[in-house]
Amino acid sequence: MNKSEQVLGSYARPGLLPPKALLLSLLSQIPPVLWSWPLKPAKAPALVGVGMLAAGVVLNVWAERLFRKSGVGVCPFSPVPTLVSEGPYRFTRNPMYLGMVLLSASWPLMMGLYWNLWAAAALAVWLHFRFVLPEEEFLRERLGVGYLEYASRNPRWLGLPGPRALLRGAKATEKAV
Repeated sequence: MNKSEQVLGSYARPGLLPPKALLLSLLSQIPPVLWSWPLKPAKAPALVGVGMLAAGVVLNVWAERLFRKSGVGVCPFSPVPTLVSEGPYRFTRNPMYLGMVLLSASWPLMMGLYWNLWAAAALAVWLHFRFVLPEEEFLRERLGVGYLEYASRNPRWLGLPGPRALLRGAKATEKAV
């Protein structure tokens, strides 16, 4: 067992990391672009795609800078000395992953190849099951009720926050101990 496995325990995630998965998602979109050349994107979806591209870049850079400022590792399952809950973490628990999905989804819109959104959808599903869900367990174990309170206020991706019943159960358990 190497040093990182000792620190991370069952959370060691060797293999494909999210940035490389984003790259694969983008590369998988190239053949359909070449087959469909010349591209004829509609103006409105292309502008939405540009906005998504910009939002994805901003989310990733902003979240990464907040992590570094707080001493939190950017690599999944790295040590977490504190919970980052400012900036984009106020409206999503996973701004870097959301940013990657936005980056992947922006290209099909900008190029007018809407059926190519499958790559962004596949990336989102893979990120959710390979990283988001296990990271939530990792953070619950490391940060306890503080993380559960945060998760009850902030959505995983975008939308509704996490389950409040989970928070009530955690508080009851903490009082009993």
